[in-house]
Amino acid sequence: MSTEKTGESDRRYSDICGATNNRGDPCKLPAGWGTPGSGGQRCNFHGGGSTGPTDTEHLEGNDFAEDNRGGGAPEGNTNAEIHGGFADWRKAYERLDDETREYVDKMITDMRETAKEHAPEVSKERREELLKEKATLSILWRKATFDAFAPEADDARGFVVKEDVEHDGETYTVEKPNPAIGATHQHSARKRQIAEELRLWPGFQDD
Repeated sequence: MSTEKTGESDRRYSDICGATNNRGDPCKLPAGWGTPGSGGQRCNFHGGGSTGPTDTEHLEGNDFAEDNRGGGAPEGNTNAEIHGGFADWRKAYERLDDETREYVDKMITDMRETAKEHAPEVSKERREELLKEKATLSILWRKATFDAFAPEADDARGFVVKEDVEHDGETYTVEKPNPAIGATHQHSARKRQIAEELRLWPGFQDD
């Protein structure tokens, strides 16, 4: 069977864009598709036509993106503020209002003695760090859950969100799962890991 795409005699199936789409699969469009003369490896939908910003001064000293120190969104960018589910938990804690931080600190206090009793081998420094992370993640989890699963609320987007996509001068509205759903799963898994290490739940505690 031929490996050549119909109508593209000089391009093979292995020569694809490969960027991860919103379903988590590699994009199958040809590398550089929709970007004539650019020589890009990605298709036009996944940045193949982009030459990058000409002014990057706004990125200097910016470290707001988790695991992307110095390369996060520009200061003042509000794209991630809808639910904040993917925020770095340390930054999220620093930005909590006084009432919410007081609530988080109370959660830490409530868990501290259990962790100390059942996980004495965990150092005090690490124990406090993990407790603070878990409590903060609980807040992020609640915000993301509200955004995805509270459709009756005016400021919640619901399970499916709509997004405008521009292609060949036309704008199309597409529907996709709310990214906040992924945040809820991510935080649930991490909270469980912490609870297991600190033996916060009866199922993790020694008999």
